[in-house]
Amino acid sequence: MQAVTLPYGGSGVALSFDPGRFQVVAPPDESQSRDQVLIDSPPLSEVVRGKRALVIVSDLTRPTGSRQFLPPLLAEMQSASKIALLFATGLHRPLKDEDKIAIVGEDIFRSYPMLDHLPDENNVDVGVTSRGNRVLLDAHVLDHDVIVLTGAIGFHYFAGFAGGRKSLLPGVAAKDSIYFNHLLVLNQNGPGRNPDVRVARLEGNPVHEDMMEAAALLDRRLFVFNTILDRRKQVQSVYSGHWIAAHRRGCEYYLKTHSVPLKEKRPMAVVSAGGFPRDINVIQSHKAYEFAQHAVTPGGSIILLAECREGMGHSSFFPWFRFNDLDEFERNLRQNYQVYGQTAYSLLSKARRFDLILVSSLAPQVVEQMGLRPARTLDDAMEMAEKKIGKPPGYILPFGADALPVV
Repeated sequence: MQAVTLPYGGSGVALSFDPGRFQVVAPPDESQSRDQVLIDSPPLSEVVRGKRALVIVSDLTRPTGSRQFLPPLLAEMQSASKIALLFATGLHRPLKDEDKIAIVGEDIFRSYPMLDHLPDENNVDVGVTSRGNRVLLDAHVLDHDVIVLTGAIGFHYFAGFAGGRKSLLPGVAAKDSIYFNHLLVLNQNGPGRNPDVRVARLEGNPVHEDMMEAAALLDRRLFVFNTILDRRKQVQSVYSGHWIAAHRRGCEYYLKTHSVPLKEKRPMAVVSAGGFPRDINVIQSHKAYEFAQHAVTPGGSIILLAECREGMGHSSFFPWFRFNDLDEFERNLRQNYQVYGQTAYSLLSKARRFDLILVSSLAPQVVEQMGLRPARTLDDAMEMAEKKIGKPPGYILPFGADALPVV
């Protein structure tokens, strides 16, 4: 027998397994590798010299290594005439002071203006994309000459990859602009999702392309500073410079290092969302189901460990599960689109194709309403799956949000 620890909340759950039955699927441990690349741009100190600079920072749901990279980043920016930080909360909940300190550290919190984004107010029109999305961004953005887009590059289940342009849309965009963009997830010429909207896909992905056009409206103001984290959530690599070229180079590297080739799909997978903050709520944790499904045969069991200490993640998410029929769900979603309705639709779609079991802190009846099977412990979940499908070969994904199985 072998053992692996699966991150769960702020701790971990040990799993003993037979290596003849289960294969561990994880990106390589590159915690000793450190790389920083500046691409197609002068150094940041020159870019911001004498100018008003705004640093856009991800919120608590996205580990980016901000406490690690912000001190040297801000030190490099001291040639600016003014520096402020704006939190890219998108449609997520507003941040408390303790959240901001957790993200940036107390010294930085006390030393620089901390600006909050509100998706329903104080947004200004910066233009329209070719698809007709009127882009409204936080007014603080236009008050600055240089916009530094920070964030972490990783897989995203409908934008292809995180990082780069996502700091603006949805990060600091108005609700209507976010809704328009995310509605592009659905097929405009028929039922279901657009087949070009998927993880690791940029070319031809309308969600990504609309985000890129939105960012291009501020082209000359933008500088990107994107990190890639190791499995300990420490900064492994930095891709900075031109907002398109640097982000694209980082995505290419991430795809190369975090795609895990598999010979076959198997009937079972045990996956961790990656612990806090990746498993902070259902909306964030669901992404691990999205990636794990690529390793599992239809009808197979996927066990997810995700604490979900903040529940659903948004008040508009759970009510969508009043629709049990996917066709009815989609009709209502198209007529009354909500961003997290789309997330609920994605989760229920997977629940119809796979046996989804969730180990979490959520009430069992809440889990069942979402079409999932609740389990109190990992041992209980394993027993539930094996009663349904026996003891077939399977995969273990300790870092489910960071590994893309490729069969």
